[in-house]
Amino acid sequence: MTDPGPDLRIALYSGIFVHHDAVSNSLQSKLDILESLDARGARIDLNVFTQASDYRAPYIRGVPTVAELLRQEAFWSTDVHIFEFGMSYELFDSVFVIPPDRPIMVVEHNTTPPELVDDPAVKLGCEAALLQRHNISKAYRVACVSEFNLDLDRSIGVAEDRLRVLHLPPAHRLSPADRKGFGDTQGPVRLLYLGRLVRAKGVGDLLKAVSSLWGHGDDRFVLTLAGNPRFSDEAVVRQLERCTRRFAGLGKLQVVSSPSDEDIVELFHSADVLVIPSYHEGYCVPVIEAMSAGCYVIGSDAGNLPNIMGGLGRVVPAGDVFALTTAIAELVSRMRPASDATPDTMSAVRVPTDYGELEFAEWSALVAEHLEDYSDTAYERGFIRLLAELADASLAGLSPRLGGLISERTRELMRA
Repeated sequence: MTDPGPDLRIALYSGIFVHHDAVSNSLQSKLDILESLDARGARIDLNVFTQASDYRAPYIRGVPTVAELLRQEAFWSTDVHIFEFGMSYELFDSVFVIPPDRPIMVVEHNTTPPELVDDPAVKLGCEAALLQRHNISKAYRVACVSEFNLDLDRSIGVAEDRLRVLHLPPAHRLSPADRKGFGDTQGPVRLLYLGRLVRAKGVGDLLKAVSSLWGHGDDRFVLTLAGNPRFSDEAVVRQLERCTRRFAGLGKLQVVSSPSDEDIVELFHSADVLVIPSYHEGYCVPVIEAMSAGCYVIGSDAGNLPNIMGGLGRVVPAGDVFALTTAIAELVSRMRPASDATPDTMSAVRVPTDYGELEFAEWSALVAEHLEDYSDTAYERGFIRLLAELADASLAGLSPRLGGLISERTRELMRA
């Protein structure tokens, strides 16, 4: 009997596909869902085309150039092409040779504006990404990871019927700590920053803010900064080194270099407040992960941060060090109102939000409701809906078997 072949051939693309990278995590999430459908009986042929990877799997193909990609038979036989797009990469230019009956989806992650980048090589990459974003015009569907990116793609003329929002799920599995009130942990308030140590993330502003408060004698909080020094700005690293020499010996400042997944989970679970004073954010997964762990968030009003915070934290103007300092000081004072505070009095502390001051239980319930839109379940539901649309528009079509499995899984996810 003749083998009918796969129900659908899918190719996924990214400039790099590596561990501890947000865009790579997005691609990996899709792979997990597609492999789960395949395990249920869908016949899906998968290929990942990338210019560099530290993952190992038979379907991951290291392809450095478009010329090399065009020599791959798997490229020409693909029914549906899915491109992750943040930074510029050569393989994304292959959209111009993909036949029109093989629909393309672009996942829009956004990129840092060049004017916020100090490293010359990285700045060139950001400038190239601004030009390459117009490749999105070839996409049948554009899955924007945030509402901020949705507005960005509208601004370059992407038709409304091709745009969707597909919020990224958390990269780490976290659950709220067992807290009975706002700031009921013992000892100093524990602030956390997690991300690249670069100017665009507002790390310098954060260091100025905490240095000012510590310099004026406020001993009620400590700060942990966690990031990868490989992707850091030299000027920010020098500023951090100065602060470390001044405050680390006093137990006020801790630096965690290149944290592992286990480290990150522990950092979130031990923190009270995540501080993200960025000048630009296309998404910001750490906010979702912090909220999942029960942390409060102080963030700037830049990019997607107000959207992803959902009005449940404190937003300050990007670049306003005084406002950031004030927000930290006010929150610390609220969480540690007096040296003789007891657990009973702490449980009565109200949580400041854009909705006004909330009881801790009410705030916790609103956070849980907000996180539903950023969950693994919501992500899978949105992605398989897009997959059905792409398959239906392809030359192969949406087979009854794959369509049935997508419908079955959608029903399960709706009940979850």
